[in-house]
Amino acid sequence: MRVIRALVAWSWVTALCVRAAMDECSDEQGRAQRCLPEFVNAAFNVTVVASNTCGSPPEEYCVQTGATGVTKSCHICDARDPRNHHSAVYLTDYNNQQDTTWWQSQTMLAGIQYPNTINLTLHLGKSFDITYVRLKFHTSRPESFAIYKRSREDGPWVPYQFYSGSCEKTYHKQSHVFIRTGDDEQQALCTDDFSDISPLTGGNVAFSTLEGRPSAYNFDHSPVLQDWVTATDIKVTLNRLNTFGDEVFNDPKVLKSYYYAISDFAVGGRCKCHGHASECVKNAAGRLVCDCKHNTAGDDCNVCKTFFNDRPWRRATADSANECLPCDCNGKSSECYFDAELYRAMGHGGHCRNCADNTDGPNCERCLDNHHRDESGSRCLSCSCNAVGSMTPQCDHRGMCACKPGVTGEKCDRCQPGYHSLTEAGCRACSCSPSGSTQECDVNTGQCRCKDNVEGFTCDRCKLGFFNLDQMNPLGCTPCFCFQHSSVCDSADGFSVHTISSSFHTDDEQWTAQQRDGSSVSVLWSPSEQEISLMSDNYLPMYFIAPGKFLGNQMLSFGQNLTLSFRVDRRDTRLSAEDLVLEGGSLRVAVPLIAQGNAYPNENMQTYVFRLHDSTDYPWRPTISHSDFQKLLHNLTAVKIRGTYSERSAGYLDDVSLVTARRGPGVPARWVEQCTCPQGYQGQHCERCTLGFRRGRPELGSFSSCEACNCNGHSDACNPDTGACDCQHHTSGLSCERCKDGFYGDATQGTVDDCSPCPCPTGATCAVVPKTREVVCTNCPVGTTGTTSATPTHLYFTHLSLTHLSVCHCYLCVCSPPVCLCLSPVT
Repeated sequence: MRVIRALVAWSWVTALCVRAAMDECSDEQGRAQRCLPEFVNAAFNVTVVASNTCGSPPEEYCVQTGATGVTKSCHICDARDPRNHHSAVYLTDYNNQQDTTWWQSQTMLAGIQYPNTINLTLHLGKSFDITYVRLKFHTSRPESFAIYKRSREDGPWVPYQFYSGSCEKTYHKQSHVFIRTGDDEQQALCTDDFSDISPLTGGNVAFSTLEGRPSAYNFDHSPVLQDWVTATDIKVTLNRLNTFGDEVFNDPKVLKSYYYAISDFAVGGRCKCHGHASECVKNAAGRLVCDCKHNTAGDDCNVCKTFFNDRPWRRATADSANECLPCDCNGKSSECYFDAELYRAMGHGGHCRNCADNTDGPNCERCLDNHHRDESGSRCLSCSCNAVGSMTPQCDHRGMCACKPGVTGEKCDRCQPGYHSLTEAGCRACSCSPSGSTQECDVNTGQCRCKDNVEGFTCDRCKLGFFNLDQMNPLGCTPCFCFQHSSVCDSADGFSVHTISSSFHTDDEQWTAQQRDGSSVSVLWSPSEQEISLMSDNYLPMYFIAPGKFLGNQMLSFGQNLTLSFRVDRRDTRLSAEDLVLEGGSLRVAVPLIAQGNAYPNENMQTYVFRLHDSTDYPWRPTISHSDFQKLLHNLTAVKIRGTYSERSAGYLDDVSLVTARRGPGVPARWVEQCTCPQGYQGQHCERCTLGFRRGRPELGSFSSCEACNCNGHSDACNPDTGACDCQHHTSGLSCERCKDGFYGDATQGTVDDCSPCPCPTGATCAVVPKTREVVCTNCPVGTTGTTSATPTHLYFTHLSLTHLSVCHCYLCVCSPPVCLCLSPVT
């Protein structure tokens, strides 16, 4: 009956649309009229989000009979079993009376009772005009529950209706309150009409949004109720179960018979389109929107379309479609907005904007100020004098503006080259940091053009994750390495520039050579030229191999230069992609000799400079990240320089140097980083774990992350490299997870008394029998055995286990398992 009354309250929709079908937005003569989408169950097949559902893990529930002493029928709710799950999808599926499905919560045994609540949230996908909300319960109806709604998806939850046998106690609301004319018609009421425990199944609750609201029959003129019926989301909050009072005995069987179960959740209403659409459709994003007519737009047809703003947007009524009307812009604009003041004065509110041909006015009917008509009179020409750079906004007959000193351009709208920031006082010279910028700036704003790793208006600071603003660095700043544990660093103090070099004044300085296949070849040293050389017999390349002083941890050379002098004995040089090769950290990169701006080799000794950096301007191949480049330099295992380029030719190498840094006085090496380490890390480069942390993957060394030690409460520290805890309290193991020999117990409990001494002779160990919790001795000394290793026993034994220790106690035995023959007593 309540559903019928709800539909009657909604009769304002059907009674006022008798002249035209509800899916028609214009009549037979093409005149606009109100149209409405069809009335639907907006909840059908829409997923409901339930804050609690039975079956995870599987649990037993019993069907309430209401009779004392009658055996209850009990079943299993199992979310993994399609036949026995009761998920929220059953709330809005097809409701088949012959094969009822339902959503079900956990039982009262799991704590489902006041003050604990359960929420069922239905997201409709867009706003709807709601007529009713109906719930059909598979169990008895709750003693207390509430219905809430939201008018927009990001809005607050507003109560719709309360149902309770204890309105004042539960919701602080009086029961059976009536709304009188002049009262707040958006207030939620509370009733106890549906709060009895009977029926035990199949009970309905139907809430009509307009029932009892005085303005329901004047809905078209009641913005309050129009907002009241609008909802994008519906939430049902289940607060208190109905019981027979027998739950006070805490009988598990009884508690399992009390739970929430709902077989149908229906929401009757129409897609909200304010009378300007007859249907809702899915847009390109798959979202439900109105198919708007009457020159309206928006998800709910709640605004006028662009250029249809000559009167204010209104919802359609039975008397008027209130369609949106086009603006009049005299063909000079396709954009306008609604001007309320203009509408009151003129009866037309369309105010044109962005009028073409330099026209102006609400209807683009006149020229802009400081404009003039052209010779044809069809359009206006603008002086367009820049207000800051010109002496006056008026131009001469040629359109030329009079500029202030220092300003240029036909319209006095820009600074001269080399200046920026057009102001009342003129333009200022660019003031960019020479270290961080390209020495150029935007002529309008003065914003300097920064190098890749630099930021700031004047390019005066490094980006986050970079440090050491350096004029010689093409990228401006060096990326933080910190073994990839931190992105915050700065230049370290106490380091000075250092150069590792080979000048070959006295010998070959342990440089070696090899062919491409790795086989060794001889290096020739020239005392007169003080250089080393290689001579080839074929086209296969030979490489100079750097000695150990250039290898190892060269991480402080990142971003610095490797320099060498090189020549060949003839010009027929065939360069390759691997003229200079670096290897280390399981990585390998190479560059051609002519990369980074270097010249082709010839008979004259030339200097070649290679920057050890990952920038695309320095094409090391393959391309690797800056962190991988530093990983390579951290364990540099080989530096190979190609020495021969053609058959029966020679290559000569001299003055090899690698710029790096070391601690001590001298020219500061500002490219050396000092990292700000996160918790768990320490060291200049965050290369060590702090006390209480250990390596997550020790095989990665300093590249491994640091994890908090887990010593089960038996140690405050662990080895930062191996992770082994310094175990106390008679525990042992990597994480102090077991008792050491001679003790028993559960070391993972985290107390000082986890491990107790074994009740055994010295040298024996013990174990706990799982079933009986009996402590038995193991590894007993010779001649003893048993639970305490002290009791003599029989001559033979047939089985040995922790629970049956009938071995030959105190006898010297000769054993052939499973039988022992004890020959003589032990003295």
